[in-house]
Amino acid sequence: MANTQRDSGREGYWRTVLARWAKSGLSIRAFCREEKLREPSFYSWRRTVAERDVQRHAPPAPAFLPVVLSDRGVASPAEIAIDLRGGRTLRLSESIAVDRLAALILALESAEAQS
Repeated sequence: MANTQRDSGREGYWRTVLARWAKSGLSIRAFCREEKLREPSFYSWRRTVAERDVQRHAPPAPAFLPVVLSDRGVASPAEIAIDLRGGRTLRLSESIAVDRLAALILALESAEAQS
């Protein structure tokens, strides 16, 4: 696993090195020899930079709110009711696909974050 401690100076240096290598057309071995770099360091930083780029572009994890169960009789047995802000209630079929429910929650969270 790559080193996760951040050193922006070193990371910036290695990002420019990796960009030069990509433009050089040389093999990693030839590039490292020409630049007087250690191959293991090159491979390590290439992996570290790639992992950090993936982390940077990963969507944030959805925030979860506490659920309060009540017996107000609002929802039918085959229905899920979610109380929203402003006194609104979202009613969903109990058979809603998990991926659709997750997408809906992400959309609601995104809309809430923007307002």
